[in-house]
Amino acid sequence: MRNLYRIVVILAAVAIFFIAFLFVTSNREAVTLDLVLYNLQWDVSLGVLVIGVLAIGLLTGLVAGIGLRGIKSLFS
Repeated sequence: MRNLYRIVVILAAVAIFFIAFLFVTSNREAVTLDLVLYNLQWDVSLGVLVIGVLAIGLLTGLVAGIGLRGIKSLFS
């Protein structure tokens, strides 16, 4: 019974995530990012921004999980 409860909770969390993800990525409104650098502005749609932040987070988590030594051993 405990495993069934965990499966239902995980499926509910994934469903809420995908609904929110679809809502944000379907938004076509342009967002202007003022970056720290002088006179550098980036116009991007909100969906592309969310996908970019998600990809950066996934890559950061991958580097943190594998570690620099593991990445170094992949290329040698």
